[in-house]
Amino acid sequence: MNSFTKIVLVFLAAALASSCARHSARVEGHIAGGKGAVVLLKKTRAGKPVALDSARLGASEKFSFSISSLEPASFYQLVVDTLGSLTLLLHPGDRIALEAQAHSVLASCRTSGSEDMELALQLQQRLAQSNAALDSLLRAATDDSPQQTAEVRKAVARIFLQQKRHNTTFIVTHPTSPASITAFYQKLGQELPLFGSPDDRFLLRMLTDSLRLHFPKSSYVNALLIKLDELEAAARQSALQELMLQATEVDKPEVKLPDAQGKVHVLSELKGKVVLLDFWVSTSSLCLMDNRELAPLYEKYHSRGFEVFQVSLDDDLARWKSAVEEHALPWISVSCPAAEGCPAARDYRVENIPANFLINRQGKIVGKDLYGDDLIKKVKAELKVEN
Repeated sequence: MNSFTKIVLVFLAAALASSCARHSARVEGHIAGGKGAVVLLKKTRAGKPVALDSARLGASEKFSFSISSLEPASFYQLVVDTLGSLTLLLHPGDRIALEAQAHSVLASCRTSGSEDMELALQLQQRLAQSNAALDSLLRAATDDSPQQTAEVRKAVARIFLQQKRHNTTFIVTHPTSPASITAFYQKLGQELPLFGSPDDRFLLRMLTDSLRLHFPKSSYVNALLIKLDELEAAARQSALQELMLQATEVDKPEVKLPDAQGKVHVLSELKGKVVLLDFWVSTSSLCLMDNRELAPLYEKYHSRGFEVFQVSLDDDLARWKSAVEEHALPWISVSCPAAEGCPAARDYRVENIPANFLINRQGKIVGKDLYGDDLIKKVKAELKVEN
């Protein structure tokens, strides 16, 4: 091999190494007090988290992962045994350094090497604070009285709104950062997405317009565009529903479903009563709070013509039946599993749980998503009672 050939090969090897470096990222970390713990690097594929790499922390308590063939703005999950986890936001060429304490991985984590990763971490830590406040609130709520249930609902709403305002400000402030994708998809607890209502489409449109300029081929941005189309469609449907509520005659969809004993109940057969058509799942703490709040209202006004027609979207029928029995639900409780494409939920355009519709004695829809004092006032008005 002559000198010229050697020079060419060295040049090609260097160019190849440089190209690989530009399309890969490296994450290094130190978990103080984490000796012996296993650190997993995961990536969500086809809706499921898949482990890509792992490392056991030795005496140095350090780990490192290399990720190749990254698309711009990729999201990964870093899991430290049962000690905690966090989402990584990586770009090709990133060299990320993490420092954390084993007893509180997310809360104590600090990062360097990427401004977008720092922003994503800030979002996760802020949400963790809100979730901790929510957990503390729900643990302290040992009294099932309607008064405390109403107070808990207001406190949950306050935490939710504070977190949503924070994320909204974040998205408006950082519209070109992929970290804002995290801000849009975050949930309070396991049940409450911060965004997803038709009113959120204006914020989402601004975000997608900004991100498309910088990340035109990103699969994450494409997913946001699909979500935007869904919100636009929901907004159009909501406008139609408003027209329905304002109409002199509302042609409400029929509901015909079985209860836990197999007896079929038909919504239209309740004409002449004021009916709350309520959609719920037994696994939702908010739905369970709503039931506690609804019980005294039902007991007080049932004899005066108030009825509850409650539709469960639970896929686990045994769990639903157990909940109906355990909580001694006194009203009509029927099943319509979501996994089977519940036609009632589809016909009433139910997008979030809980959801309800108030139907007057003439069979017209006169209210939607009424809770607490708003529900009590509307029921009394339709029953024409003062107390």
